[in-house]
Amino acid sequence: MSVSESVGAKEGTSRPNFVPTAAFYEHVARGYDLVAASYDDVEGRNELSERVRRYTLEAALKVFKPGDRILELGCGTGRDAVALARRGIRVDGTDVSPAMVATAKARVRRENLGKMVSIRCAAAASAASTGGPYEGAFSNGAVLNLEPDLEAVARGLHHSLSSGSFAVLTAANRLSLFELAFYPIVLRPRKAFRKLGREVPIPVSREGNGRTYVVPTRFLTPREFFSAFRSGFEMAHQRGIQVLTPPWNLVDMARLIHPAIQSLERMEDRLGTAPGLRSLGAIYLVSLARK
Repeated sequence: MSVSESVGAKEGTSRPNFVPTAAFYEHVARGYDLVAASYDDVEGRNELSERVRRYTLEAALKVFKPGDRILELGCGTGRDAVALARRGIRVDGTDVSPAMVATAKARVRRENLGKMVSIRCAAAASAASTGGPYEGAFSNGAVLNLEPDLEAVARGLHHSLSSGSFAVLTAANRLSLFELAFYPIVLRPRKAFRKLGREVPIPVSREGNGRTYVVPTRFLTPREFFSAFRSGFEMAHQRGIQVLTPPWNLVDMARLIHPAIQSLERMEDRLGTAPGLRSLGAIYLVSLARK
């Protein structure tokens, strides 16, 4: 499940601290329960988010093979689990939101993929630590930016994954080249640097009830993110996404200048793995090989 960026939203309940407590996970779950019914309509028609999804699925299909059993962290409404299952990959999907889990289960039933996909309710750190064995792990969107105990995720995946298998993960970056250039130009320089602090309150959706329900979110550079996994994994692949192109929350602007964005996307397709640029996307994708 991805998060939308529009800082400044308020919600009627107090926000818990960004620590791995039941109160924090329940707060996140309530937010995504609110938007489960509309999530696919909002995210599924966001072309910028869909481009991230395409890259992540392509990376997964390069390292997972038919018959593999993988663990998905933050399965949301089950779109990615179904896409992988259609390619012969067995998926154990997990999500912190009961409403998202119910939606994902319904999708799996509609697709008649119950033998390929199982879905259960669990936060990322808890899901990663339940054991396997698995031939891989997968997480699309900014799910792991909502996990206060990333080290527990790393330890759990190291325990659950077989040696030589891969974790294909995405996360939202603390540094975004596009934002650093764009926001000062439109006279909003503070937004260019808002992710540099510890936690940022982020709405769970760009539309509907989710616009006013915010969750604490921690943005991490690729180096900070990988530091949690370093002892048990090696970096096999890294790509920056939304480096030269707008981040997902600016999709309305991107639609207005679609031809220009397409040109930037083609450049980014070629340059997204280049040293330096691969660490400056609003989103980054990594494939980590378990030692």
